[in-house]
Amino acid sequence: MLSLQIDADVRLTDLEPWHAEQLAGLFRAHGADFYDWLPWEGFEDVEGARGFIDGFTKGRGEGSRRLYGIWVGDELVGGTLFPSINARSRIAEAGVFLAASARGRGIVTRAVAAMLDWAFTERGLHRVEWRCAPENLASRRVAERLGFTHEGTLREVFPVREERQDLEVWAILSREWSGLPPRRVDA
Repeated sequence: MLSLQIDADVRLTDLEPWHAEQLAGLFRAHGADFYDWLPWEGFEDVEGARGFIDGFTKGRGEGSRRLYGIWVGDELVGGTLFPSINARSRIAEAGVFLAASARGRGIVTRAVAAMLDWAFTERGLHRVEWRCAPENLASRRVAERLGFTHEGTLREVFPVREERQDLEVWAILSREWSGLPPRRVDA
């Protein structure tokens, strides 16, 4: 199990099936906000949350996906993920969701920086993509702060709540990444 200490209070850990109840609670409390930007729903109950985690656990074993919980102390406040990792082309897509109560403290920027460092230094990836709706200003600011380049907009490609949204595509290459690795704690 991977665990990355982001700072004194914040850490990333692989979400495991036994975290399903906590993930379901997070989606019950904040799902309406998450679903404005994410294509998936139905994780408010433990079974739905466990299915979501199980898909990423299987993908982690195959090297094709990754899901980390964002923890502040003992509270699960969000997640960072690689919904796709293509080892052959050495490209991944990164994403994130975070409770409103944990926003505005730089947690997402630090968490995504830790993911990028893992992707480039440990997995040897060449490129990480970040996709977000043009209206998702917070997500765009994270991409900008971390040095991603805006490459364009895919029009009406992203189905959210039965509506098609545009998606901006941002990317960063391994040679452009200058982040420092977070302190690593293996469990």
